[in-house]
Parts: sequence; structure tokens; C-alpha cells
Amino acid sequence: MRPIRLDMAGFTVFRDETTVDFTDADFFALVGPTGSGKSTVLDAICFALYGTVPRWGGTRGLANALAPSTAEARVRLVFESAGARYVATRVVRRDSRGNVKTANAGLQLMPPGFDVTKLDTGLAPEDLGEVVAGTPAEMDEAVLEAVGLPYEQFTSCVVLPQGQFADFLHARPATRQQILVNLLDLGVYETVQKRATARAAQAEAKLEAVDQLLAGLTDVDDDTPDRATAQVDRMRELAEEVAAAVPEL
Repeated sequence: MRPIRLDMAGFTVFRDETTVDFTDADFFALVGPTGSGKSTVLDAICFALYGTVPRWGGTRGLANALAPSTAEARVRLVFESAGARYVATRVVRRDSRGNVKTANAGLQLMPPGFDVTKLDTGLAPEDLGEVVAGTPAEMDEAVLEAVGLPYEQFTSCVVLPQGQFADFLHARPATRQQILVNLLDLGVYETVQKRATARAAQAEAKLEAVDQLLAGLTDVDDDTPDRATAQVDRMRELAEEVAAAVPEL
């Protein structure tokens, strides 16, 4: 996942509309004094994708998204993943009772060659591309499909919470292995393994059935087919004789 552009308004310390443009940045560093919003930029990226931030303590900390004395927070992230460009949008509002809820959440697949500078002209959401997810519930699966990582793994190896870098380094081997499987898209080999195992089981079952059939033919010799054919012919003749005799009987 590579960020292209991040737009924020009313989000934590960014009360006014703020845009961070990563378009031409292969590598970048966020520098500034304590409290200037460096971590908030990373929080906004994580929030746009997954609807929460590690240091908020889960989705119950949604009220932290709102800047002081604001009733609405907007975050929009344009990013690239696996050669496709997406835009993730989330809007949080405080209602008249003081409850803070996600008012809007969506993920759109942008058309090839879309000029992100057009976002400055105030394009309508429907102009940004194909809607992949249109509700917070749909976002979970859609973002997982686009990014390739669930929230727990994204915050363990892509956007690490402050002071928790060592958690990834000291994670269990199985946990690190699963993260690498997701990052490198190695899940296809697990699918191949499962299908191969299923086909092998079917072949074993067929082989066992054939073995049982052959076991019942241990007394068969080369003359058996001829004797069987002669017996079938005799049965046909007998059937014809019976059919001819029935009317008289």
C-alpha cells in the first residue's frame, strides 16, 4: 500500500482543511516539534482505512477523531495497491446528544490515469470512481481485499504505534509468518495445497474401491469371461422360450 494523497478536516489537531501530498515521494520523513501533528498524519491514514487508531484503544475511542469544539471530522486517503488506485473516505459526526458516530465511510476504485489534483476542485463522490464499499461494515472486507492486511497486521508491520516496534520483532514465529504470507500474497499456495490434498483424497478413495473390487475377483481366470458369455447367451435363449410359452400357459 502506497499513500498518494491525504486530506483532513476537523481531524484531531488538524481543525482546518489540510492536505498532505505524497505523489512524488518515494521516501519521506515527518519532522517537527512535539504536538505538531506528525503522528496524527499516520493516524489519519490508519483511520481512513480501518476506522480506528491503535492509541485510541479501539472503536470506542471514536470521539478522539474530532478536533476540539468541532462536530465533524473528514478524512480522505488516496492510495495505490497492487497496481490499482483507491480512495478511502470516512466522516465522523457528533449528534445533538453528544454521541459520536461514523456518518459515512466508503472505498472507491479510481479510474486509470485519474488526476488527483482534480480533488481540489471539489468533485462529487460519484466522480471518483467505482464504489467498492459504501458502508462501514462493507469497508472491512473491501479494505482487506485492497490492502491485503487486516487491521491487527497493518498496525504491526506498516503503521506501528509509538513504542511498539519491538512487538513485531518479538512476535511469535507463526504470527510473523502469517504477516509475511499476507504481504507477499503467498496465500495462493495454501489454496493450491488444499486443492491438491482434496484431489489426493479422492484418488485414494477411488483406488481403495478398485482394490476391493479386485479382491472379490481372486477366483477369476482367463476362461471365466468365456463361461460368463456362454451363460448370458443361455439365459437369453431361456428368456425367449419363457416368453413364447407364457401365452399358452
